[in-house]
Amino acid sequence: MTLQSLQDSFVRVLIDRGYEKMTIREVVAVAGVGIGTFYDYMPNLRSLAASAINKRCTESAAVLSSTMIDHEGLSIELTVEQLLKALVKEGFGNPKEWTALLMLERQVSSAAGLKKIHDLYVQIWSHAIRHSTFDIDEDKLISVSRMAHAISYGWYSHDLLFYIDDPRHTRSIDEIAQGIIGIIKLTVSPELNRYQNTLLGSSVVKVLD
Repeated sequence: MTLQSLQDSFVRVLIDRGYEKMTIREVVAVAGVGIGTFYDYMPNLRSLAASAINKRCTESAAVLSSTMIDHEGLSIELTVEQLLKALVKEGFGNPKEWTALLMLERQVSSAAGLKKIHDLYVQIWSHAIRHSTFDIDEDKLISVSRMAHAISYGWYSHDLLFYIDDPRHTRSIDEIAQGIIGIIKLTVSPELNRYQNTLLGSSVVKVLD
């Protein structure tokens, strides 16, 4: 409970003060614990920052996973729409918090920590697509899920960082959904695979010539 209190207090101070200005003393004051207690859990402020980001991302992923379990068996169109709406609800429901965490994420999180969160969200997309009515081979599911996450994360994070005051962000869900659905369908399209193989064959012939 004390670690959670420190993590939550860190986020509160981060929003009010910014990472560059905040101090450990401010965090423990908000948490209602002493400096010594802080060092029982964390070696420094940077470690607490990474821990708080990981906690928030993991909590968000759990909410998204639960949402998609409740929407299994939908068409791929409705599945993508529901997942994007859940992302918007999570992020834009607490825009100041998520914007602050996104700005800080690359500064304090390790490559391993970032990949862990990345893989978690890819798994959410993978589960959602697998349990939709869309027929997809397992060997293509991960690559499709990675692309879906890359597109949705780019849109989601950029809207939070740069377009939070732009009322059009709510209307961009349909556009992003269409893009993700199009890529999912193209990736598993036999016609596309034949086209790619044709291009590859032509390239090989040119090299041999």
